[in-house]
Amino acid sequence: MKLEKTPIQDLFILHRRIMSDSRGSFTRLFGVDDIKAAGRPMEAVHVNTSTSSEEGTLRGIHFQYPPFAEAKVVACTAGSIWDVGVDLRPNSPTRFQWFGVELTPKNGKSLIVPEGFGHAFLTLEPNSTAVYVISSVYSPENESGIKFDDPSLSIKWPMQPKIISDKDMSWAPLETKINELNTKYGNFQSKGSIN
Repeated sequence: MKLEKTPIQDLFILHRRIMSDSRGSFTRLFGVDDIKAAGRPMEAVHVNTSTSSEEGTLRGIHFQYPPFAEAKVVACTAGSIWDVGVDLRPNSPTRFQWFGVELTPKNGKSLIVPEGFGHAFLTLEPNSTAVYVISSVYSPENESGIKFDDPSLSIKWPMQPKIISDKDMSWAPLETKINELNTKYGNFQSKGSIN
């Protein structure tokens, strides 16, 4: 496994080795030792998966506040998704910037989304499955989000989302959350920052 920098500080694309033969293919989606050797140590608490039956299904933008801030390693095991990380950290030079990348079973890419980031993805094909390894337990009291089309972020989605949950449509605008983000993140430092 190797890391590729993105324009956003501490947000990385992880390139996984894919081995293929007459039976098909094999890849390791996550390994504590591999991630550490690649330069981004992370412990796994949960491994979640979601399958979206329709192309254009959007999930996010989600995040949790400390002490339940989550790092995620996101992969796609069927179909394809466009995966996005949004830097929300108060002291980051790339705060409120975003980066998106297409993840497929064949391209061997995962996105490593650090603590202090929002995360979302959009399915590009029917029956797309995302797998995400998460570093913290789910805490509903510390969960928050930003609407996918927030004008403060201007995320350029590769297609217009067609299916979005009521919850994801109801997030307050980012401009009304800045004080909350500053207070709750405070002097928060991502556990896996790479200098």
